[in-house]
Amino acid sequence: MTTLSYKEIGGYFGLDLVLRYDNVKDSIALNSARNCLRYVIKAFSISEIYIPFYTCPVVWQAIKKENCKIHFYHIDENFMPVSDFSENAYILYNNYFGICAGNVKSLASKYKNLIVDNAQAFYMPQYGIASFNSIRKFFGVPDGALLQSDKICDCEFERDNSYQRFSHLLKRADVSVKFGYQDFLVNEDSLDDCEIKTMSNLTQKLFQTIDIEAAKEKRLENFVYLNKYLSKSNELNICLDKDDVPMVYPYLTMRENLRAELIKNKIFVATYWNPQPENTQEGVFQKYLLPLPIDQRYDRKDLSRILEVIGA
Repeated sequence: MTTLSYKEIGGYFGLDLVLRYDNVKDSIALNSARNCLRYVIKAFSISEIYIPFYTCPVVWQAIKKENCKIHFYHIDENFMPVSDFSENAYILYNNYFGICAGNVKSLASKYKNLIVDNAQAFYMPQYGIASFNSIRKFFGVPDGALLQSDKICDCEFERDNSYQRFSHLLKRADVSVKFGYQDFLVNEDSLDDCEIKTMSNLTQKLFQTIDIEAAKEKRLENFVYLNKYLSKSNELNICLDKDDVPMVYPYLTMRENLRAELIKNKIFVATYWNPQPENTQEGVFQKYLLPLPIDQRYDRKDLSRILEVIGA
């Protein structure tokens, strides 16, 4: 009789993780959002697809790995495509900053082959033929994504390992965000080379310890608080749909040095994504949109400091 199938007994202690929540449910749990897109391309045998200029370059790379032809489209000041598509076209739409549920629903009612990139909208339910999110953009895990799809890929995938992408989380917890930042960059880059795999045991166990509903309520509360003070100076007109749970508070302002001032005060705001021509809407978003943190780690005191630096 072999012992390989038995539970390991004895040895050193591991992490004590209390798995309280069934956060995966009926989703397809994979190792990254970009690989969810590759999975969808395989499942639907997509040979060409429309994607926005204003998106992360890893999306282009993922599509190219599947030998799928890319057509780019522009968006307007409300994050909607500026042009129409053919009835049978496959269209990838970004749910930008988790505030575009209304756009998603409108597009899904118009185009039968809509695919929704919810990497910035973890809580958004499925619309279109497939949608996917990114867990690490909302919670403290090294990787992982959840896919909802009308069609299952007829392939077998290995399970990923993610312990080697964990160092930035440990360093942030033990020392500081600055101390772990280089590890974070290395770990992010490592995802570029990952093939489609199912979510690692480590990521899934960590994910099952997180109260995602409490995090959701905190995000919404923090969003409302910032919007109360910033809506008049924000050049975006934001009206949340009932399915919107923002990743950040997207603050669009033409103040040239505000991003640097926030970072100087240890308020870290990302730049999305590669530089775009300044005479385009994408260029305006890329240069001037400030994604202010609103997640479950922060309270009114933290948000007040953000407002103080902005001068609101």
